[in-house]
Amino acid sequence: MDENVYKNPEASLENNRAFCRECGHQILITTVTCSKCRATQVTGGKEKVIAALLAIFLGNFGIHRFYLGQWWGVFYLLFFWTLIPGIISLIEGFVFLCTSQETWTRKYSRTKGSSALVLVLVLFFAVVPVLGILAAIAVPAYQQYKENAEQHQIEAKKKNMESEPQLQDFQP
Repeated sequence: MDENVYKNPEASLENNRAFCRECGHQILITTVTCSKCRATQVTGGKEKVIAALLAIFLGNFGIHRFYLGQWWGVFYLLFFWTLIPGIISLIEGFVFLCTSQETWTRKYSRTKGSSALVLVLVLFFAVVPVLGILAAIAVPAYQQYKENAEQHQIEAKKKNMESEPQLQDFQP
C-alpha cells in the first residue's frame, strides 16, 4: 500500500470541455462553433447585445452588471447621481458590442443570474426612494386634511348651535 491516501484524486473529467450538440465531438466549453461539423453551440450564457443595450440605456444604475451576475453593480447605484457611472457604462456598452463572440462566451458563458443579495439591494434602492417621495407628499397632505376636518367640525357645531331654538326662561 504505497498509495498516498491524502493525494488529490485524479479525475478524467475536464471542467473546460464539452461535447458538440450536433456531432458529439469533444470541444472547449468556450467554443462558439464545432471544429468538426461547424455547428453553432448554444452556451446558455448572457447575451452581449442585451448587456450592451442595458449598459447604454440603464447603465447609470448598473443594471447591466446585475444582468451579468456581478454584485458590484451596487456601486453604480450608490453613485448614479454623479453621472460618472453613466459615462462609464456608455463606454462599456460599446465595448460589449465590439467584443468578439468567442471572447464574450469565454468571459460570460458561466455567469449565473444575480444573487438574492443583489436583488434585495436593487429592491432597497428602488423602494426606499419611492417610499420617501410618497411620504413627502402624503404626510403634509394628511396634516392639511386633519386641519380641514377639524375646521369643518367647528363650523358644523356653530351652525347647530345657531339653528337650535333658544330656551328662554319661562315662568308660569
